[in-house]
Amino acid sequence: MHTFLHRFSAFYSAGSGFLSYHFLGLCGLIVLLSLGATAFGIAVGLAAALVSSNFSASSILERIPASALLLLVAYSGLFNDFRLSALILGAALVFTPVIAAIGERGSTSLLLHTARILVGWLPASIAASSLITLALRDASSAGLLLVLIYFHDLGLELCGDGRARRQFAPFVAIGGSLILLWTSVQLSVSPISPNQYWVFACLLSIAIVLGRLIMQLFTSRDGQQTSLLASHVVAAPLWTAAVVALNL
Repeated sequence: MHTFLHRFSAFYSAGSGFLSYHFLGLCGLIVLLSLGATAFGIAVGLAAALVSSNFSASSILERIPASALLLLVAYSGLFNDFRLSALILGAALVFTPVIAAIGERGSTSLLLHTARILVGWLPASIAASSLITLALRDASSAGLLLVLIYFHDLGLELCGDGRARRQFAPFVAIGGSLILLWTSVQLSVSPISPNQYWVFACLLSIAIVLGRLIMQLFTSRDGQQTSLLASHVVAAPLWTAAVVALNL
């Protein structure tokens, strides 16, 4: 059991060491969110493209297709229409193998090249599109999600030093986010009601864990950039869907 906890924590926390970048990014996004959802959305799309820029390829020219698809899908959230966003996402998925075939090189199989392009745009674009749509519908919920994820990643960073503490880092990180969520609900600074707390608490916990594990499995080029994005990948769409479903 001890060995399992240590291995899980090491895998879950991989790529930490980005705290200052995350903090500056969070502050910038919150400021833009206060100015307007459109400015926030544009910044989110650019940030997603920057963070995932080297997931698909090592050269700049090879990154362009993935970045273009990412921005296309991410900015579909500005229309505040889930059906339109889903349609654009489907079209991007269809055209990804076509783009991979055009840019295919003899040393790389078509399937592998397609997978690399998908990893380069799909996770980040879905998270960005969800955040943008959420900001248009409920800016406070979008801001709250960003802050909760930051405190989760802060917990990972603070508990990352030392073998004894690191094995409990995921639990401390998630626990810190849930305490912050509970506090925001009790102080009525959150659109979430006390009766809905456990729904969002469970959703946030599961989504962050899934997102980090998925990103660690499918990306290997830059652990630090992966970690910047990982906590948002599943949490952003699920949180947005819950907010919309519960009409917050």
